[in-house]
Amino acid sequence: MKTPKAFLLLASLVVILALALNACAPAPAAPTEAPKAEPTKAPMTEPTEAPPAVEPPSEPFRVAMVLGCKIDDGDWCQAGYEGLEEAIKQFGDKIETTYTEDTTIPDMEKVMRDFATEGYDLIICHSSIAKEGIMNAAKDFPDTQFVWTDGDETLPNLAVVRSMTQEASYLAGLIAGKLTQSNVVGMVGAMDIPSTHRGYAGFEMGLKEANPDAKLLVNWTGDFVDLKGAKEATLSQIEAGADIIHGNGGSLNLGTLQGASEKNVLAIGAVRDQYNLAPSVVVTSVEWGFKKGFAMIIGEAMEGKLKVGDFYDLGLAEGAELSDYHDNASKVPDDVKALVEQKKKDILSGTLEIPNIESGS
Repeated sequence: MKTPKAFLLLASLVVILALALNACAPAPAAPTEAPKAEPTKAPMTEPTEAPPAVEPPSEPFRVAMVLGCKIDDGDWCQAGYEGLEEAIKQFGDKIETTYTEDTTIPDMEKVMRDFATEGYDLIICHSSIAKEGIMNAAKDFPDTQFVWTDGDETLPNLAVVRSMTQEASYLAGLIAGKLTQSNVVGMVGAMDIPSTHRGYAGFEMGLKEANPDAKLLVNWTGDFVDLKGAKEATLSQIEAGADIIHGNGGSLNLGTLQGASEKNVLAIGAVRDQYNLAPSVVVTSVEWGFKKGFAMIIGEAMEGKLKVGDFYDLGLAEGAELSDYHDNASKVPDDVKALVEQKKKDILSGTLEIPNIESGS
């Protein structure tokens, strides 16, 4: 049996041994921080624009033209139709057009009413003598816009186109006064109405300014399509000594040009460039401005700016002009060409005004 002293000694040795082992144990590792991950940026992408909204196609602006003669008549109706063609050329698929030709005056009102009922936005009546028809149609269709060529009265939805023919006719008169050798010049017109009278007065003014000794022979046939009467009047004027003839408006010009061509007498056309109708004798033509004028008017109507209740006056500044001399340029001396060009500039600048004389009263 062990004694308490021996037990105490043994316990002391156990404690000493435990402390020694504890001293020899490795120290605990110092705590380390977890490695810091570098923040990563999201990949940059180029900003993109949202695709533009697709607008639904707009409806084309619809234009109808009513003509009392053929679109290839070489004169009044062809000039009007060329204005419609010019609008198509300028506005493309933004415009839809139609027309009727050879429409009689009694039928014009019905045709215009039909176009209005079909929803056309603009109806052009290219006839100076269709007043009753267009006034009735325009009054009954107040939401439709109308244009009347060579008219004398407007409405809140009706605009009138007037050709200020005196300006280009004055220039033509200068040429006639300088070219005549007999000092006799002829003019054949249809009806003595404001548009043709303006042309007559302007032509006479230019003729007398260029040649005070020149005499002007004038015949009014009373019918815009009387080719036979126009030719007879032309031959009569040539017989009386006229060596230059001016046809002043309407399809009757074809008769005038036929007579002048047969007698090889120089001629001046009207309404549109009529050189191709008698190329051997037509030195120039008084263009009334319908080609450029109608395209301009249709464009304004498309923008909602048609001058309804008002007049469009087509002078040199709005598209009226003196046609090219074409292959007859050599028949017009350079000093005459220069004179005409200078007078044209004076008119356009406002330094020269050709009076608007609509009747002989």
